[in-house]
Amino acid sequence: MASILLIDDVSAVLISMRIVLQGAGHQVTAVKGGAEGLTLLRDRQFDLAITDIWMPGSSGTTVIGEGRKLRPGTRFIAITGGDPNGPAKGVPDPDGDFGADRLLLKPFEKSELLAAVAEALEGY
Repeated sequence: MASILLIDDVSAVLISMRIVLQGAGHQVTAVKGGAEGLTLLRDRQFDLAITDIWMPGSSGTTVIGEGRKLRPGTRFIAITGGDPNGPAKGVPDPDGDFGADRLLLKPFEKSELLAAVAEALEGY
């Protein structure tokens, strides 16, 4: 299956997503934060990176933008519950994708995660 990099600042999110993705047969590397995620993208090739958008330090948009330069062949899924400081009280722009191939809005179901991963990796 695919080599997937998970990036989030919440340990519980990383653990639950790792369990789901490994259960589907993927090789998963999970890191807590955008800076560590970018370091891994510099050092290793991943088929897919799944990143939270709103994290302290390096945001998910930074990870996606820099990651695309570092690894043009890597696909990206953005996950978000919305901008905590935005005027829409946490509701993201439904037309925004943060530069990712797919966008998942939190909270999402296991089936939604697996469908997004399959769609992002289609034709890879």
